[in-house]
Amino acid sequence: MTVLNFAIPAWQSWSGEQPDAAQIPAMLRRRLSMLGRAAFSVIEPLVARYGPMPLVYVSRHGECSRTLGLLQDLANGELISPTAFGLSVHNSTAGLYSIHRGLTTGITALSGGPHNLLAGLLEALGIARQTDGQVLCVFSDEPPPPIYHLHVNQPSQPFALAIVVAAGSGWQLQPESRVDALEAPVMSLVDLMESAQADLLLGSVGQVWRLSRTTP
Repeated sequence: MTVLNFAIPAWQSWSGEQPDAAQIPAMLRRRLSMLGRAAFSVIEPLVARYGPMPLVYVSRHGECSRTLGLLQDLANGELISPTAFGLSVHNSTAGLYSIHRGLTTGITALSGGPHNLLAGLLEALGIARQTDGQVLCVFSDEPPPPIYHLHVNQPSQPFALAIVVAAGSGWQLQPESRVDALEAPVMSLVDLMESAQADLLLGSVGQVWRLSRTTP
């Protein structure tokens, strides 16, 4: 059985209210959606403290609201600008942050559907083990526009979570024998870290993993 041991040196989270964008330059702030501002608000304190590191950016829907707006403009026969298109792609927030800070470290953008938490952790842990360094894993999402609610209505509120993952001890992620798909909301990781809860089951198609604290 593969057991991944790792440490989470620090984390930042935001949920539900307007994110703090005071530290973002005004010109850049105008280009960011609320989703982007939320991601910046949790990324900045960790990068300021730990320095540049590889970034794993995870979002189920990405800039879905902006993409829908572009599609509606096209349906109405209107032209769209290259800038508007560039800001609508899934990894636009990660790209803008890289430009903002002049980062040269690797960036990975993922969408794992309802299993984003597991997908992001596995990717970040893989990079941390390969590089023997720290990795910044950022989750950011907002409710999809109402037109999509017949198909998906999660998450119910906007959120952003950033964690620094590194090799070490304190936490472990190991596969379970059960194979049912379990959906664990991203912010359930905050609940786990803030409480005395022992573990959290994370599922994907055909595999379940258990995230837990290691025994001191």
